[in-house]
Amino acid sequence: MSKNLRKEVIEGIPRSGGITDAIDGTIYSFYNITSEELDIICNDSTDEELSYFLDGMGGYSSKPTYSEIKKGIEIRNKYIDYYKK
Repeated sequence: MSKNLRKEVIEGIPRSGGITDAIDGTIYSFYNITSEELDIICNDSTDEELSYFLDGMGGYSSKPTYSEIKKGIEIRNKYIDYYKK
């Protein structure tokens, strides 16, 4: 089953570039957010929230727990208008 990404997210995923573009693209895809939305999260969240947000993706050799994913999504939803309820 593939993930349904928003059109603006797909269009904003870097197709070439360095390691930072690859990391950004992974974050965009994982959280279904745009570059501008990632900037909002990085600028407006606390250090603790940003840590939860990144932990929700897991580590290089470890998968995130359900709780970590949930907390990361909560942070995304808090700051991104598209996901606010």
